[in-house]
Amino acid sequence: MMPSTEQMLEAAQKALRDFVVPVVDDQWAASALRSVDVILSHLQARAPVEGPMLHADSAELADLLAGIATRIDLTGLASDDGTMLSDDLAAFTANAASTLAGYASVADLALLNLRGRQLVDDLLRVCHVRRDDAAAVAVHDDLRAYLMRHVERESTFFFPTYVGRP
Repeated sequence: MMPSTEQMLEAAQKALRDFVVPVVDDQWAASALRSVDVILSHLQARAPVEGPMLHADSAELADLLAGIATRIDLTGLASDDGTMLSDDLAAFTANAASTLAGYASVADLALLNLRGRQLVDDLLRVCHVRRDDAAAVAVHDDLRAYLMRHVERESTFFFPTYVGRP
């Protein structure tokens, strides 16, 4: 039977702890090994849940962004890269639909999710400029609520791995 990704990471971590760390006398090398140990712990926590988390998060993000163009006027507004924000939202929505419909790789889901969160950033700037507009305030609130859920979803990657002493 082929070992899982988590099992391989655990075996690498055990080999480092049992055979490498005990013979390293240099404090900088020992510090680097402690960092590697933390990264391996992080990857063990992340590997089994990253794909499903990114799929769920991207699906929510796609639904949220698909409705925003109908809620606030984006005419003439450009993204950071100079393309029209409304065109970027339409392209993201179309790409999200095809990516989420099939079996997407974690890398594809990560790219989709990153692009969606970049659009959230662009839209938050629009909402900030239009903070006297009730529709923009409502969109801002929805974007902020999504970001809070996103942080909660991702938190399993980082806690307890990066909290406290290793």
